[in-house]
Amino acid sequence: MRVMNISRRTAIASGVVGALAVTWGVKPTDQGAPHNAYFKKLTQLLMSAGIAQPTLLIDQQRLDHNIQQVKQQLSERKSPLPIRLVVKSLPSLPLLDYLAKALNTQRFMVFNMPMLSTVSEHYPQGDFLLGKPMAHLAVSEWLKNTDNQRALPRIQWLVDSLERLKAYAAIAKNLNKPMRINLELDVGLHRGGFANIYALKEALELIKQHPLLQVSGLMAYEAHVAKMPTLLNMQANAWQMVQQMLYQAKQLFTEMDYKPESLTINSGGSQTYTMHAQQTYANEISIGTAFVQPSDFDLPTLSQHQAASFIATPVLKVLDHALIPALEWADGLRRWWDVNNQRGYFIHGGHWLAQPESPQGLALSGIYGRSSNQELLLGSPTQQLTLDDYVFFRPQQSEAVFLQFGDIVVFDAQAGKILQRWPVFPASA
Repeated sequence: MRVMNISRRTAIASGVVGALAVTWGVKPTDQGAPHNAYFKKLTQLLMSAGIAQPTLLIDQQRLDHNIQQVKQQLSERKSPLPIRLVVKSLPSLPLLDYLAKALNTQRFMVFNMPMLSTVSEHYPQGDFLLGKPMAHLAVSEWLKNTDNQRALPRIQWLVDSLERLKAYAAIAKNLNKPMRINLELDVGLHRGGFANIYALKEALELIKQHPLLQVSGLMAYEAHVAKMPTLLNMQANAWQMVQQMLYQAKQLFTEMDYKPESLTINSGGSQTYTMHAQQTYANEISIGTAFVQPSDFDLPTLSQHQAASFIATPVLKVLDHALIPALEWADGLRRWWDVNNQRGYFIHGGHWLAQPESPQGLALSGIYGRSSNQELLLGSPTQQLTLDDYVFFRPQQSEAVFLQFGDIVVFDAQAGKILQRWPVFPASA
């Protein structure tokens, strides 16, 4: 029996031709388009300012629009609902100052010890709620600094378990200083915290055994609600559960001789603040990312918000033939089949939690893979990108991403000018 020898190149070519034959009816159309007027103006701004490296940008007009959306939603309530600014999502003191002034708040939610040091020093009248439980070793090390100890009356330490509560009680006893304790209530997200009202009661009873622990309130984070499908009332039911547990918690506080109105009953987040604006048993809500509106927050609950943050980076290399390593021989067929593969653009940097925004139709190369040095984007001639032009990305989130580019460049697109540069916090996890 004679075995036919088929070269690897022939096999690949046959596979490509076969795939094209099968999918002939869906030959890709050109998805490309040049920068629109907004990004053309932004390109001119960056060039005029001499900015030619990856840069995080904030559109101040759009930021102001999002601030007004929040204020308008909350103004429709019968009673005020204070805002607690989420520091990890807004990691810049000038940005926090801008928002704190616009929203008349000195309440902040903090997620690590370096940022707690920065904001507690910067805002001497601020109230700081930890957004996640800190390891007791991290807390005890931080409190070895006597300056940090002076901030204790303004800090609410988040506690999610009896074990952590006991550990914090030991810290307070060792320092002989009171610690304010905020209890995390699991209202359906199931990321930890006290699972029900009975577990919450057990925690409150334990606190009564430790005179240096002071109950400051509770936190009930419900990020899952906005992402629940509306099918079969799943979102409405999840929301109802949140509100029911908050109501029961407030009743429990009253039964145990606490005054709920004097405590922090924190809930909400960027994704659900509009729901709390309608009706809630919380007495404050946390908001952060919604002010800059990255793409992961494009949800129905935030449909009135505008994308206010972008990443700009220069194009370092433009390749008319975006060749694939070791498959150069198939380049003509590949480029003929999909016009969106005809051009290659190597950019300065890359591999961010972000997606190409402008010019339209750019896509990451699956064959080259990701690169933090010179990432390859594929496109068509229609995008009209040239050497040293800019590609604009839209961040998927603001936390962590905002810390990767140095100072934030704040601009006014309508006026056509760069307004300020806002330093960000040092990188921290």
